[in-house]
Amino acid sequence: MRQRLLRRGLDAGSADSLLDDLASRGVLDDERVARAAARRETAIKGRGPSRTRATLKALGLPSAAIEQAVDAALEEVDADTLLERALAKRLRGQPAGRLDPAVTRRIVNALVRQGFAPGAVFARLRRRGHDVDETE
Repeated sequence: MRQRLLRRGLDAGSADSLLDDLASRGVLDDERVARAAARRETAIKGRGPSRTRATLKALGLPSAAIEQAVDAALEEVDADTLLERALAKRLRGQPAGRLDPAVTRRIVNALVRQGFAPGAVFARLRRRGHDVDETE
């Protein structure tokens, strides 16, 4: 927020004073912003834990607020459920069995970018009856 104020021409002292005033009145609350952003990333956008953390970090939020917010969001929406939904969307029309290595790479890479751990993606593929090789 401070950087935005400075870019708009406010001097550093005035920006700090304004931010302190807003924080003291409870208008600016990092924890509340972190909770809302984490909920949006997980429950609404279906993103995984690592992508959610990266998004919150990019907002400039403190690490403690990020961890608390992500943990709270994942209590509301289970990470396994998020992964299952994302995988179901990617696998539409793919029968169980051996997946083409290119298809496997595409699916795994997409889900990793979405914030899921590669090992969890491979494990979920296997549970769904797909024969995948992690080395391909």
